[in-house]
Amino acid sequence: MTPVDTLRPNRLVPMPKPGTTDRVLTVPNVLTVFRILLTPVFLVLLFEENWYSKMLALLVFGVASLTDFYDGKIARRDGTISSFGRFMDPLADKLLVSSALIAFVLLGLVKAWLVGARLVRDVWITGLRMYALHKGKPVVTSRLAKWKTMLQLVLTFGILVFMNVRVIQAEWTSQPLELVGPWSYLVLNGLVASVTLLAVVSGVRYWIENRKPA
Repeated sequence: MTPVDTLRPNRLVPMPKPGTTDRVLTVPNVLTVFRILLTPVFLVLLFEENWYSKMLALLVFGVASLTDFYDGKIARRDGTISSFGRFMDPLADKLLVSSALIAFVLLGLVKAWLVGARLVRDVWITGLRMYALHKGKPVVTSRLAKWKTMLQLVLTFGILVFMNVRVIQAEWTSQPLELVGPWSYLVLNGLVASVTLLAVVSGVRYWIENRKPA
């Protein structure tokens, strides 16, 4: 039975959707915002010329990735899943991973068109989420999208590890720095292409599932 506002007769009190809370200041949401704030720190460190800044960039990205794991886990454990978190959590993931991939393009590690295709997909899905939120529809991340996000974070972390190995190797041997060779370039782009394809598939699936009228 929907409660009635006794102070304002004939007006219904809007209730939060089942399994969600209207609270914004929760531990999961703080972790999500923290992940967003870590993104520019990661980028600044990544483009510094010294090798230890690259190591710090790897560390910052690792910490940011862990916040993605723990915000959802804590929200489910404590029953603090919020509408804010449902929308901002995937958006924070997109910001972190997309920033890293754009940086890889600028560093000559990844082809621009692969990252461009992923950015178009992310803008499209974010627009659909905003429209669904405007219509009052629940914004739920599918299991496929969660796997896609995890694979993207693991792949990005792996590329950062690979890059750090090359940078440290050049520093210790006083050799000219070459981030990628012909074979490693093909492997990196093949992996990014696979994850980009998965992202497009999850985006199409999200669109099909959410274009039906409520």
